[in-house]
Amino acid sequence: MEETLYIIGNGFDLHHGIASKYSDFKIYLAKHDRDLLYALENLYDCENIWGDFEKNLLTISRETFIKYISPFFPANEVDDDDFTYAELFFSQDHAGDLVDELTENLRKRFHQWIRTLNMPTGYERRIIEVDKNALFLSFNYTDFIETIYRVSPHQICYLHGKKSDKVGSIVLGHGESPENSLENWLKENDKKPRFQSRLKNKRNRYYNNSNPTYLAYFLEDERNGNWGSEAKYHAINFAVERIEDYYEQSFKNFYKVLQTHKIVISSLNKIKRIIVIGHSLAKVDMPYFEKILEVNDDSKNIEWEVSFHSDASLNRINEFAQELNINPSHIEKFRLAERLLS
Repeated sequence: MEETLYIIGNGFDLHHGIASKYSDFKIYLAKHDRDLLYALENLYDCENIWGDFEKNLLTISRETFIKYISPFFPANEVDDDDFTYAELFFSQDHAGDLVDELTENLRKRFHQWIRTLNMPTGYERRIIEVDKNALFLSFNYTDFIETIYRVSPHQICYLHGKKSDKVGSIVLGHGESPENSLENWLKENDKKPRFQSRLKNKRNRYYNNSNPTYLAYFLEDERNGNWGSEAKYHAINFAVERIEDYYEQSFKNFYKVLQTHKIVISSLNKIKRIIVIGHSLAKVDMPYFEKILEVNDDSKNIEWEVSFHSDASLNRINEFAQELNINPSHIEKFRLAERLLS
């Protein structure tokens, strides 16, 4: 039974000169889907969505969604002669379209971009030493470990899918469950003045809050809501269902991924050596490392070799060891340049 496991991250591709940064995906979108690019750069509450792209997919707020669709709420009451049910569902359709754009279309475009990535001229000088008889867990969507390094695909597990899979089927997203996302967002916002039940106007007179976000998420008794109309009440509640779809669909569900690859993961119980190449050791991926240690028969004595490229990544390796209770003396740190084939 093979006792060595490689864990491959995007730094592996970058080492070979492949333009696989999230900022390269931005360049791709600028040529192929400017509407999606605009949405990504204008609807998310972060300084640079490309810096930590998947994590930043959580920074779009429910308030942002509501503001986007509120202009499409019905103007007429349900019992008005001019009212149509098309008008009632108009805002829901807009919410659904935005959710689809930022989930299904995002995955499709991201996958299409992955398929354009190729090894650049001169990549042969960047080839590193790899035990081709080892097992591999790849966090990458590219398949260069098998096409360039000639490792058998039977020895490789692509945790989140790979470029040759059906377009749009890859796993892409943030690491926070929809339940935690909603709970955390509510805690962060429930004390804000604009989300209180009573507000004060310029004449210092109080009135019942009609803010759609307040009505949708903070109103304790919907019977007391300043909805404006029955049509608006239904429109807001219908739209909320679609908004919550975003947090469900953009969640990189660790448990589902593990279930998909449970046979492979359970087979890692005899691993004695783990070599991490080009992985950032980001917190979103910690559950995978925890599971690898959990299934191992002798996790305390695993020997680790972890690549780094900067002082910041060195610090992250130290934090990683502390988080997983790994003895620092069991971790060898190396630069990929030290492993080049002679």
